[in-house]
Amino acid sequence: MTKQDLEQVIAALAIGLGGGAVFWWLGLPAPWLAGSVVTVAAASLSGVIRQPMPRHLSKIIFILLGLQIGGAVTPETLNTLSRWPLSFMALAATMVVLVWSGVVFFRKVYGWDRATSYFAVMPGALSVALALAADTRADLKKVSVSQVIRLFVLVAILPSLISSLGDLSDAPPQVLPQPGSLRDLVMVLGAGLVAGFIFDKLKVPAGLVLGPALASAAMHVGEVVHGTLPLWLLVPVFVFLGTMIGMRFAGVKPADIASIGGAGLAGLGVALAVSIAGAAAASMIADVPFAWTVLAFAPGGMEAMTIMAFALGLDPAFVGAHQIGRFVLIALAMPLVWRFIQQKPGAPE
Repeated sequence: MTKQDLEQVIAALAIGLGGGAVFWWLGLPAPWLAGSVVTVAAASLSGVIRQPMPRHLSKIIFILLGLQIGGAVTPETLNTLSRWPLSFMALAATMVVLVWSGVVFFRKVYGWDRATSYFAVMPGALSVALALAADTRADLKKVSVSQVIRLFVLVAILPSLISSLGDLSDAPPQVLPQPGSLRDLVMVLGAGLVAGFIFDKLKVPAGLVLGPALASAAMHVGEVVHGTLPLWLLVPVFVFLGTMIGMRFAGVKPADIASIGGAGLAGLGVALAVSIAGAAAASMIADVPFAWTVLAFAPGGMEAMTIMAFALGLDPAFVGAHQIGRFVLIALAMPLVWRFIQQKPGAPE
């Protein structure tokens, strides 16, 4: 890496960190990821950042994202499957329809390729979708704009929508997951590095994400380790990932972003229609309030949707379990499904 490359990376990271801090101060959703994407993308569009992030710098980020995914799989999460099995089955079916309809919509209406359509519609796994899309020939600008628009719009409209349903509950306060001990962190980092290296060498699809995710999940389910990755580690990961995505906008015209935004909003409309239909079915089948299922099935970020459950007085255990279940299912299945799609005739690399 040349001195000029290093200077561009340092400048972009500084801009991304500043953008994440502003978004955090404003109380916006997924602030460190979304804020760094938006500000670095703006810097790239204006010509301040003139090149993408060197690819070899992203490997450690993929491993840490995998550990974050696996850390969401705990004995408590698995136990919830027995409490609401019908709604979980409805959620899985809804996600299949949502992804299929979204891919068809973008390909038929806007002419997007398979890779771009697939990662643009993937709900509730923003960081993983962006990370995996960066390793394909997907148009990362279209993917990131569509995903960020999805998150912002959902957080803006869902509170009013759900409050209008009139069946909110007085759920007891819940305790948010806490970071694990230093010992647990060292153990899960070591296992993640080994698993990521092995999966990558074996050329497993998205092995740097999938290997650490499976290793972390096994350790959490087996109660070898407890808790989540600490915030002081996750914040740099999100800023780095957001900066990497934002740097992909170098050389792109602002007019192109406006057109992508329109397509992203239209795709979100399709996703919302499918999600609300699935939520209505789950509400009737599982006999739970419609407000619960609307938020649990919402195709937004896992953290943002769960925190919104606290703010609205819904049952955070129900919403959180479904959001975590959907996040883990999609994050683990995404690379494998993409490999299957690639094998179809005419599929892009």
